[in-house]
Amino acid sequence: MFVLAVIYENCTGCHLCELACSFKHHGVFDLSLSRITILTKPEVQTSVQVYCLQCRDAACERVCPMDAISRDRNGAYIINYDRCIGCRECAYACPFGAISFEVEARPIKCDLCGGEPECVAVCPHDAIVYMEEKKAARELKKAKAAGVAYGLYGGKETSEHPRKKAEEAVEYLMKLVEKSGELDV
Repeated sequence: MFVLAVIYENCTGCHLCELACSFKHHGVFDLSLSRITILTKPEVQTSVQVYCLQCRDAACERVCPMDAISRDRNGAYIINYDRCIGCRECAYACPFGAISFEVEARPIKCDLCGGEPECVAVCPHDAIVYMEEKKAARELKKAKAAGVAYGLYGGKETSEHPRKKAEEAVEYLMKLVEKSGELDV
């Protein structure tokens, strides 16, 4: 099974993942509509990602009175909005605060973009990875052991790598905008 994982040391708090997520799901660049949230504390130069961990025994699924949350073939818990009544029980039950709400009281949570997470594609520093569970666990251990940024491609970052990835991220976002045919910021 593939999992979404984060190498915290690599996150710079650029918020590109949030922008790509909101654009993928809503066609607008709006941080409040993202399924991943970046909490940044500039005074300690730290950013932490809040996102759905797709728990094995998900509390959100268990407490839903309408059985509107179920797991798909990619291992993501998906909300059936035709069944959801907006009671917020899923958000109250989530121990990680990974479920938020739209203005219309519809819950928002990560659905892994059908197996191709946009946040992974756009992250210029490889802070978010989507890979086999065992491989992800090894990569995270390597990052932790190194105590410094550790890239998805298996090597420590060079000064050239983040800039190149940032340029690729901007190109990727522009392609998303071009594909949609409009820009609504």
